[in-house]
Amino acid sequence: MDLITQGILGAAVSQAGFQKTLGRRALAWGAIAGMIPDMDVFVRLSSNPFAEMLYHRGITHSLWFGPVLGPIFGYLVWKWYQRKGFSDPLSSWIGLMIWALITHPLLDVFTIYGTQLLAPFSNHRFTIPAIAIVDPVYSLTLLAAICVGYFFHKRQTLVTISASIALTLTSAYLFFGLAQNEKAEKLCRTAIQATGENPLISIKAYPTMFQLFLRRLVVEDPDKIRVGFVSTWSPRQILWETLEKPKNLPSFDFLNDPEVEIFKWFTSGQYAIIYEPLSHQITINDTRFGFRGPSAFGLWGIRFQIDQQGNKAGPIERVKYPIGTITGRSIIKLFQETFD
Repeated sequence: MDLITQGILGAAVSQAGFQKTLGRRALAWGAIAGMIPDMDVFVRLSSNPFAEMLYHRGITHSLWFGPVLGPIFGYLVWKWYQRKGFSDPLSSWIGLMIWALITHPLLDVFTIYGTQLLAPFSNHRFTIPAIAIVDPVYSLTLLAAICVGYFFHKRQTLVTISASIALTLTSAYLFFGLAQNEKAEKLCRTAIQATGENPLISIKAYPTMFQLFLRRLVVEDPDKIRVGFVSTWSPRQILWETLEKPKNLPSFDFLNDPEVEIFKWFTSGQYAIIYEPLSHQITINDTRFGFRGPSAFGLWGIRFQIDQQGNKAGPIERVKYPIGTITGRSIIKLFQETFD
């Protein structure tokens, strides 16, 4: 999820469990701790084109990060307040830090970017395609509870109950999003069966931005990849954009190149290959993300040359596709497509 939402989640968790003991300070520190794991985004400053793929949502998003670093952070904050004359229980600060840190990667798992929960012991990317990285319903529900915690902090029962209800509702919302993804795949499979095609072809659905009901569909068979969108709220005919798979490649040996292997791992095997025979140029796109238009078959990818044997013959460059300006009109159009 986006950084702000992670801070809101950390504050809400801290409000539910620790504001009674620590007061409104729990909100601020919960928000700070909730955003700490995303400090790994600074790998973008690296000259390594694969640094973000390799290390973002890596060690700082592993399940051990919170339980191991949380007590250290909690102790440091507790010690700081001790010097200022506070007599807070050390256990409250440690508990706040652990829970705010560990809920961050657990939420990220419900997006499609992938989260290395077992890093560095395993680089497996766990992902549940339930929710977009920006979802106002999820974020504003938690924010409403935090406002109660801040403005009505003297009514402790109300503060705790409001945060607990918000956390329960947003957790249920995540699983409701997963149900929408499964429904989208089912709608797609039914539509494909109606055309007489093989229903066993690969069908993947992914969330789009700002809401749960419009899903991106990626259908792959031996000859082509199709991309379309379906609304689980108001299903109708799926309009497809089609990319034919290259048939004149000298070989697929370039897929065994170590750098290409990194990109394949990052995409969880969901990629499209585009070949330009005149220039011997290969482009591989991540098909999990994209919008109608230039980015239909991926928001980003990698590009390189191959030789006559099909091996990678030049350096890899990152490719990004334009999505156009996000305006109020484009957002309204998105919701019109979703809710008809």
